[in-house]
Amino acid sequence: QIGCVAMTGGHHAKVHQPALAPFVRDELLTREDVEKLQAMLRRNKTLDFKSAQVKGSNLYASGVGQQATSTVWVRDNMFLAFSFYITDKDGSGTKTAVAIVNDVATYFLRHAARFDDVIGGGADMKNPMHRPHVRFNGSTMDELDEFWNHKQNDALGYFLWLRCRLCADGKMRMSGDHLRLLGLMLEYLVKIEFWCDEDSGHWEETPKVSASSIGAVVAGAKEFKKLLDKYEGMIVPCADGTLDEIEERGVEVLEALLPRECASPGKEREVDSALLFLIYPLNIVPPGSAMAKTILRRVDEQLSGKIGLRRYNGDGYWCKDFKERFGVHGKYTKVATSDQDIAIRNKLAKPGEEAQWCIFDSTLSSIYGLLYKDTKDYDDLKRQQFHFGRSLAQVTGPECPSGAWHLPECYYLSKGQWVASDMCGSLWAKANLEMAFHHMDISVSLSSDELKAEFKRFDIAGMGNISLDDLVTVLCKLNADLPADDLVPFLNAFAPNGKINFEQLVDSMFCGTMAAPAKKAFNFRGVRPLQQMSTDELQDVERVITDALLEMHGEFEGEYYPMPKSHSYPARLGGMSKQEAQLLETEGLLFKSKECIGRGVFATLEKDIAIFVNAESHLEVIVKPELGDHDVAPRRLNTLVKFLGDHFKLSGYQLA
Repeated sequence: QIGCVAMTGGHHAKVHQPALAPFVRDELLTREDVEKLQAMLRRNKTLDFKSAQVKGSNLYASGVGQQATSTVWVRDNMFLAFSFYITDKDGSGTKTAVAIVNDVATYFLRHAARFDDVIGGGADMKNPMHRPHVRFNGSTMDELDEFWNHKQNDALGYFLWLRCRLCADGKMRMSGDHLRLLGLMLEYLVKIEFWCDEDSGHWEETPKVSASSIGAVVAGAKEFKKLLDKYEGMIVPCADGTLDEIEERGVEVLEALLPRECASPGKEREVDSALLFLIYPLNIVPPGSAMAKTILRRVDEQLSGKIGLRRYNGDGYWCKDFKERFGVHGKYTKVATSDQDIAIRNKLAKPGEEAQWCIFDSTLSSIYGLLYKDTKDYDDLKRQQFHFGRSLAQVTGPECPSGAWHLPECYYLSKGQWVASDMCGSLWAKANLEMAFHHMDISVSLSSDELKAEFKRFDIAGMGNISLDDLVTVLCKLNADLPADDLVPFLNAFAPNGKINFEQLVDSMFCGTMAAPAKKAFNFRGVRPLQQMSTDELQDVERVITDALLEMHGEFEGEYYPMPKSHSYPARLGGMSKQEAQLLETEGLLFKSKECIGRGVFATLEKDIAIFVNAESHLEVIVKPELGDHDVAPRRLNTLVKFLGDHFKLSGYQLA
């Protein structure tokens, strides 16, 4: 029971994907568990985003297979971009995030007249189709003619927030066009008086004054102010006082409204899961604040279900027997129908029969991860892992009509059974799960460090060991429920001399047994060793190897990156870019060399296999382990070497 997460409240959900069942548990996850989970979900395409990328664009659409379209939502793409950024702040993730935000800015700039028409009084602000469209064709950057509740101030707030955040963090330079766009958005938000504007919000439904929408706009304004503080010469291209007015008006309403979502007569909503986003990622309500704790408690008590969380009580979208009642293409099945249609639909939702969504448990896990980082309170770690486990349990199993290993938008009651909705492969759900993985990994490291720090109090000499009696004392201090009499015989196995090395003990508890990469180095038979080769010979070896590498497909498909400044590989004159070199180095897939000619790195698309060309030998193959499985990497290495060997023979070369 050492390192056990014994839940005091709540319950684990049914695990739909059997392969994930061992990881949905009370016992504390190890680093190995977290990494193995990520590898498993990536291998099975649960966290695959490439297939969701819209053709000819940097934007992403939800859905899998035939569900995939070119229709994109601003809000979903902002969550995804933030996920890419926060999980990879100095690598390709940030580059992707910047590309997404840039494309959304390009779309808004193309249709900037929407903002101008409202500001100038030429548009009917009550007509959602006259508002800036937040759902559009991501391939052509055109608006869609289909009626939609585009009165979604939260979507604009998320864009403002993330665009300014990336600039403030030094990841995305603020161009003149983008600065003018932000100024235009700010003036638009003041014109519509967003603090009392009835918008359709996160769920694109009946317009109302919503705390979750107001908070998103306030987050954007606050982030813009941080940007101005950092860059003193930057000027907001809008009327004086606009930014202050947005923040002050928004904060005033939030203080009066929270923890409720809406208090408008006839539209009251005491609790809504969208309020969680004010805590994370927006941080408008700090995770450790009294208000955050109130929101968390109310959401848990009033909206938590056996599988996921309800958006709000009385939610008719995907309520019991939704498809049977409305058909696949009925007018009530659309997310954004008229106010009257939504009211009719919601009347059919009985308590406990609302859909349970897959975008919230991962957010709750991230929130409790932030709390644990701050407080080091194990109760927060327990809650973090509990909601993390529920997120994993939502991944579809073999019985799902859309297929296994998908993360659906929600589960709903159909003929008495909870089943995944038709929208599988929810972009928003996947983005939130990526963030939950990021925070879970941080917490596992912190919990390990905390325990080591406690041990070191008993090891002042710093010899790296601790007596058995002292160890039992520490463990009982951390968890008073541990039976000391049972611990002693158990731990004796780790203390043959009465001393326990706490570094090794903690690493085994929190990291598990890590498999080592599989490696093999080769030279070509009959070709001079690397140190004796001429420039022409180096280039010849590079040509032979890359010809074989670029024939590989499937799990071995990848790209060859010549060393920086190399001109020996015709397809990439000048070699790999600085960003590519940084990415490979981060992944541990780059070697150092004073010479660049004839040298480079081949990396698979998943960055789990690398082949060094003319590093210390003609060819070196490195296969990352399947995290915790000692056998997979050697098998993959042998398969790869056999393929290469057979290909080299066709070119007249043999590996020695």
